[in-house]
Amino acid sequence: MANEIQIMCFLLTVSNGFHQSSDVAKNLFNDLFIKKSYNKQVRPINDQNDAILVTVNFKLFSIHNFDELAEKIAVSGYLGVILWDDQLVWKRSAYNDIYDMIVLQVRYDLETGRCTENGFQKFEKLGGSFYYVIVDYNGLVAWYPYHMFESQCSMDVTFYPFDKQTCHIIFTIWTYRYYEVGFYPDSKLGLEGYVENSLWAITSTSVQINRVLGSHEIDFTINLRRKPTYYIVNIIIPLIFLGVLNSLVFIIPADAGEKMSYSVTVFSSFAVYLTIIKAQLPVNSESTSILSIYIVIQLSYCILVLVVNSFLLRLHHRNECIKKCKIFEIAVKLHRKMCCWRNKTQSDKHERRHTNVKDGCAIENASPKMHDSRRNKMA
Repeated sequence: MANEIQIMCFLLTVSNGFHQSSDVAKNLFNDLFIKKSYNKQVRPINDQNDAILVTVNFKLFSIHNFDELAEKIAVSGYLGVILWDDQLVWKRSAYNDIYDMIVLQVRYDLETGRCTENGFQKFEKLGGSFYYVIVDYNGLVAWYPYHMFESQCSMDVTFYPFDKQTCHIIFTIWTYRYYEVGFYPDSKLGLEGYVENSLWAITSTSVQINRVLGSHEIDFTINLRRKPTYYIVNIIIPLIFLGVLNSLVFIIPADAGEKMSYSVTVFSSFAVYLTIIKAQLPVNSESTSILSIYIVIQLSYCILVLVVNSFLLRLHHRNECIKKCKIFEIAVKLHRKMCCWRNKTQSDKHERRHTNVKDGCAIENASPKMHDSRRNKMA
């Protein structure tokens, strides 16, 4: 019985302490925000001639999306803002040793939307009505708005798919002028909880403060490198093989019948790859991919191969009795010189064969009387 009484007394004491702590916290909140008539329009510093000291850091969690066609990057993370507010200071001994308290963002100065980020379509206010601000007894205010940040990222695709990109996420405070706020950012982004992206690797990060139109802006820079393995296997290696196949068309005999279809197939393959690459790159006149230029050169070479094959097939299947065109003769002579055909024996055989053909053609084209006279002589 005595033990039960002791337990009841202990529970009543604890509940009474919780009740007193709750009442003390309410009194502290009323004293700070209601009785003192906390004004969010006044800078949170006693001497209005001094600058507000603000510590800023950015924690990056992941690259959610990198739209190369729209030149847009979307990352997830949170912005850490820490400042000192002289109006939110209390003595711990007067409030049951309360160290800090958590209040809604709408109760504090940050609800005015003074901190914005360079959204892709529009400037967006950071935070919201459901965010909280941590305030301690020294007046230190900590705010950590988690957000999906979107920003425009101008791309340089010259060395695609071995390219490197630089993206900027910029935060601006519009209300305060540059001499009213002193920023102290970290030297780089926090990557402690970062989840690796399958296509992009972060090489380095940096932070810079710029003065634009009389106000400060914080520029968080992310340097990215594309992981090229996927593109090497699916684009680069097939293009190399197609380039080799394009030259092998001259090995195919003219009588095979597939000489022209082979060239057209290779040409179509290059055209398909060019379409695939163009679909993955932004419409940008500032930079042109070397890979695209290579494919255009290969397409031009395919057209030249088609033209040469057309002449070769025309020469191969022409009627030997018809006089050759001067253009064909010049092309054959140039081809022989380029191939260093200096073998006299081969030339003699070719001339004899050509003479026999010409004689045969002359006999076939002769008149019937000439044939009869030759028969009489032979008889």
